Amino acid sequence: MLNDFLVNLKTVAIQVCILYLIASVGFVADKTKIFVQADGKRLVDLLFNLILPITIVNTFLSMERTPEHIKGLAIAFALAALTHLLGVGISSLTFRKRSKMERGIYHYATTFSNAAFLALPLAQSVVGEEGVFYSACYVAVFNVFAFTYGIHEISGGKAKINAKNLILNPGSMSVIIGIPLFLLQLKLPGFVTDTMSRVAACNSPMAMIVFGTFFANCNFKNIFIKKEIYFVSFLRLIAIPVIMLLVFRLIGVEGNMRIALTISASAPIATNTAMYAAKYENDTALPSELVGQTSVFGILTMPVIVALASII
Repeated sequence: MLNDFLVNLKTVAIQVCILYLIASVGFVADKTKIFVQADGKRLVDLLFNLILPITIVNTFLSMERTPEHIKGLAIAFALAALTHLLGVGISSLTFRKRSKMERGIYHYATTFSNAAFLALPLAQSVVGEEGVFYSACYVAVFNVFAFTYGIHEISGGKAKINAKNLILNPGSMSVIIGIPLFLLQLKLPGFVTDTMSRVAACNSPMAMIVFGTFFANCNFKNIFIKKEIYFVSFLRLIAIPVIMLLVFRLIGVEGNMRIALTISASAPIATNTAMYAAKYENDTALPSELVGQTSVFGILTMPVIVALASII
């Protein structure tokens, strides 16, 4: 078992390193002013609204309809919801003496992982299209929670929840479109599927380059001196994924689904934490520090936790 763990650890660690090396391109581009964070923010819209949805729909199109995959789809949605509910429950017990605005940032950071821009590309690298298939369910659930609980918390309870955004967002819509295509096993013309495949291939490198530009703007001094940030990192990177890994083991979730969902649950804090904070007039420095530290520590914690997921 130890040998299997080490082999899996090496495999995942290599894939994590590759993604972070791609992110370093964005880091260098920002520092040299070739492609800065402001450019990255514009590219996020392209990624989130077009490239990521095409990636998800393309995966559903190419996935073979089997009883295992149909059952897995329902289970993945349920476990993604459970992971977010666990994050909500744990975060609700923390930072109660802080202001609503500050507390909201910590709660959002604890609950939401970088599911779309890091976990999904990593799942694709580690377990292939099946990884995207199950990670897409996590992204869809992420969006539902982010547009409700997340916005409520990070705005200090001031933002009004727009019910349309629960469904009419690119992550959810891509799954809503993808599921019927998967269930009906529709075959599109070759030139259409080839186009979608080529666009989908852009998702991982572009997402990581954008991530690199955000990472380049972190205050590296602050991310290692605040004890609160270490506490949130522990919850986000270790406590929540380990608890969910035990749940996966307890209910018998195995194989690629367990690995993909573990990757999503163990990813660093969502990069949109700072974006939402800015949108709802909250502090933007703290979210950047939180994202920065978990992104550094995630290089070490994710391979270990994902390797554990493949052997227990």
